[in-house]
Order: sequence, then C-alpha cells, then structure tokens
Amino acid sequence: MISLKKTIAITAAAATLFSVAACGGQSNSKDANGKTEVSFQTWNLKNDKYTPYFKSLIAAYEKANPDVTIKWIDQPSDNYEQKLSADAAANSLPDIIDAGPSLMYGLAKAGALLNISKEDPGAQKNFYPGAWDAVTFKGNGVKEGAYGYPWYVNDGPMYYNTQLMQQCGLDPNKLPVTWDDYFTDANTMVKSGCGAYMSTMLGGAVDDYASHGVKIMNADHTKYTFNTDKAVEHLQKFVDLYKNKGIPSEALSAQWSQQGEFFQKGSIIAMGGSAYQVADFQQNSPDLVKHLAVGPKITDEGRSATVSYEMLAVSSQTKHKEAAMKFAQYVTNKKNQLEFAKKSSTFPSSKGGLEDPYYTKLDTSTLQGKALAITLKEVKDGYSCRPAEFTDANGKVYLQQQAALALQGKQTAKQALDKSVDFANSKLKK
Repeated sequence: MISLKKTIAITAAAATLFSVAACGGQSNSKDANGKTEVSFQTWNLKNDKYTPYFKSLIAAYEKANPDVTIKWIDQPSDNYEQKLSADAAANSLPDIIDAGPSLMYGLAKAGALLNISKEDPGAQKNFYPGAWDAVTFKGNGVKEGAYGYPWYVNDGPMYYNTQLMQQCGLDPNKLPVTWDDYFTDANTMVKSGCGAYMSTMLGGAVDDYASHGVKIMNADHTKYTFNTDKAVEHLQKFVDLYKNKGIPSEALSAQWSQQGEFFQKGSIIAMGGSAYQVADFQQNSPDLVKHLAVGPKITDEGRSATVSYEMLAVSSQTKHKEAAMKFAQYVTNKKNQLEFAKKSSTFPSSKGGLEDPYYTKLDTSTLQGKALAITLKEVKDGYSCRPAEFTDANGKVYLQQQAALALQGKQTAKQALDKSVDFANSKLKK
C-alpha cells in the first residue's frame, strides 16, 4: 500500500527533478576507464530460474558494446513502491527501472521518468497497441506519452477443483464463463451444503466491474465512473453470496494473500492464476493436479479485463540517457522478449512475438498447454481495465475495504461504490 509518506516523497522528487532538468544537456558520461556504467533494476527476478537468463543477456550486450557495463540490481517485492519513491526523492533512481504501470504512474507524474514518446518517437511501431496503451499516461498533470518500453505481458486462466465441484453439485464439464454462470454455480454450491467456498472474489477489484461491462473511468482520465446502477447490482450479488457463506471471511482483508493455500487444501472451488502456476501445482499439490481444470476468466464482455503489463522506464535523472535507452530497447526487443517469455510462461509485448511457433503450436493435451492457450487468447483479445492512476493508495485498497464493509452489512453496496469513486476522484486532483 502506498503511504502518505510516498506521496510526499514523490512531490519532493518532482521539485528536485525540475531543478535537475533545468540544468539540461545531459549526455553519456564515462568512468576513468572510458566506460559508461548503466544501472538496470528489476524486482524479484534474481533467482535460480532467471539469473542465468539475465547474466547471459547482459554478457551478450556488453560484448557487442565494449564501452558499456551493465550494473544489474534486483529488489525484493516487499516495499518496492516505497523504495522507488525514496530513490526518486533522493535523485538516486537507477538508470533503467522495471515495474508495472501503476507503480510508474507516480514517478511519471513527478517528472522522474523520460517520456519515451518524445525521446524515441519510432518506438511505438515495435509493440502491440494494447501494450503501448498500457504504458501511456495522460491527464491530471501528466503530459501524454509512453513512459517506458513495454516488456512482458501476463494474464491467466481460472483454475477449478473438479472433485470439489462434483461434491457441491456442479458439473465439472461446464465451467462458468459469464457472471450469470458464476453466481448460478455459487448458489447451487451453497444450497448443496458442501461447506466449500466458490472463490475469494468479492467485488473489491475494478476488474470485477469492468468484466461486467461497467466503465471504470472517462476517456480523458479526469473522472472515475464505476458507481453505476449496474455496478451496484453486481456488488449486491457478492453481498448476498457472502451472507450465504459462499465467500471466506478471510478474503475481506486487503492484506490477505492465502488464496492459493485455500485452493490447494480444497476449501474453495475456483481461483484465478497465471499459466506458470501449473508447475507449482504439480510440485506442491500432485493430488490436486489430478482434479484440476482450467477455464477462461469470468467476463460478460467476451474478453479478459485483467491483462497485466510490465514496463522498463528510463529515469529522467540519468546521466547516461542514450546508453540507458539503448539497453532498455535491447531488453524489450522481439528476440529477447520472446526468450524471456518462454522461460517465464508469460507473453511478449513486442510486435510479432505472439506469432512465434512456440505460441501457435501449443500442446493443449496437457494442463500447462491448456493454461497457456487460454492465457494467449486473453492476452491477444483482452486489456487492462485498471487505470495506471488507480494505485493502491489512490483507490485500489480503498475499494476493497469498502466492498468488504458492504459484505459485512455495515453499509449498502451503493454507499460502498459511491465512497470509492469519491475517494479515487479526490486523489486525481493531487
């Protein structure tokens, strides 16, 4: 969760950055050996699985560019937002930064990131339109532009415990696709008295509404709009399901993250996940794998609203702008994106990557292949419904808290959504 301290830090960073920018004339600087060192920060990617990839990637780059050395930094996931804010305020951001759009938005608004649309106007043609849109920010003090190079993309299927479905009177050969399907199955499950929960979804995320056809924000990003009658009716269905004990009480906490544990021990029927989780299930829950089925995300729109994008931004504070941009372009080019995506069971955002035979010839006779095929379709056809400015601090956590209060009967569904929209709109003005 982004704290007030972060907001202050970002604001302070903006003031500092403006003074740095006023100096102008930044160019590549070299050390005593005549080499330029570029810092490249990822988060949570230095481990047995990914370290060999990055070492090889960097070694190849340095061989081809002998006047440049890449300093690879990896940060843990915990408090990553706060770390970025503190670095921005201290003028110590790495030259290249890896994060999702919602983490980058505050930095862009503070002037801490280069506007790639301006600095590299030809870059857009190298990426799929959805990916480019995801890294493009506008409105509320942000000069419209892409504030990073799109990197890997992900979404994921819904996983179902088919054994539990049968115990609860559901047909495992007829997985829910729409919200009507979902709530019909959930009510059947409740009436069966099997004692399970349907899932941990509770109307506390914007994708719960976007996938029901509710518009989250207006076109110019100046106002949130997700407190419509249709959205209120949708949240009321979650309220009713909670009253009937179809949602675990633990899910009401914004900090709760044990969905996987509940699913693996057979307490909930369905959970959303990523394609790469098949390997985790096979390693940690081999008995469960025998009873797993995968299906698409629940949606009334016929496409996923939960596609997530990662991006590589370049700090506006960098003293090595040209070198940093060149390395960011290298990491996100088609060849390197494709290699990383295959290794991580994610998907490339560089144009042409999804047409690679690896994706067009998936073996759907396996659970992993089915999960990848479903996710591939979601990535191709879907989108990210979450505006970049709807950060943890600026509305995401607040919405979950208000939905939780509605489920507990402490306020109505309409009050929960009206308050969430008012809160998020107030944050837009700051």
